[in-house]
Amino acid sequence: MLTLPSMTQIIEWFGWGNEVGALAAISAILTLLVLLAPVVFGLILYGLERVQVELIGTVNRDFAYFFVNFVTFPGTFVHEMAHLCFGVITGAEVNEICMFEDDRGRIGHISYRTRGPWFMEAVQHTLTAVAPTVVGFGLGYYLLQVIFDGPHSMWAYLGLWYLVISLIDHSTMSDADLEHYFQGVWIFIVPVFLAFFVFGLLA
Repeated sequence: MLTLPSMTQIIEWFGWGNEVGALAAISAILTLLVLLAPVVFGLILYGLERVQVELIGTVNRDFAYFFVNFVTFPGTFVHEMAHLCFGVITGAEVNEICMFEDDRGRIGHISYRTRGPWFMEAVQHTLTAVAPTVVGFGLGYYLLQVIFDGPHSMWAYLGLWYLVISLIDHSTMSDADLEHYFQGVWIFIVPVFLAFFVFGLLA
C-alpha cells in the first residue's frame, strides 16, 4: 500500500534544516509539485493511451481509435461522472452531460456554469476540471491492489484489467479541462503553501 512521507521526512530529504526560510522554500516547492501533479499524471496517462493506439494501430489504425474511444467506455463514464460530482459538490450548476458523441474528437462532455463569489468560481473551475484525473488515479490504484492481492479467476482478471485500461484511456484532462484548471488553480496556492509551512513548523 502506498504511504505518503511525513513532513519531517520531507524536510530531512531536502537537508536544508527546519529554519523559517528553509521551511518556506520547501513549502513553495511542495506547493508547486502538488498543483502541477495532476497535469503531469494526466500527461503520463495520455502517453500510455498513445502507446495503446500505436500498438493496436500496427494491425488496424481505425480499430485502435475505436478501441481507445469506445470499447473502453467505462472510462468515459467515470470521467464525465467525476466532472459532474465535483461540479455539484463545489456548487456549480451542471446544465448538460453527454456520454456518447463523436464531435471534434470528443466522446463525452459536460456543460456547467460557475456560481457564487469569485473565489468559489475559481474553486469550481479547478476541482471540476481535475476531477477525472483524481478519481481515475484513485480507482485505478484500488483496482490494481485488488488485482495483485488475488488470486482471481481468469474472467475476473480480464474484467479488472479491462477497467484499469479504461481508466488509463479516459482519466486525462482535455484541453478544455486544462484551461479551466489553470483558470482557477491560483486560488489554492496560498492555502496549500500555508498548510505545508504550518505542518513544517509543527514537525
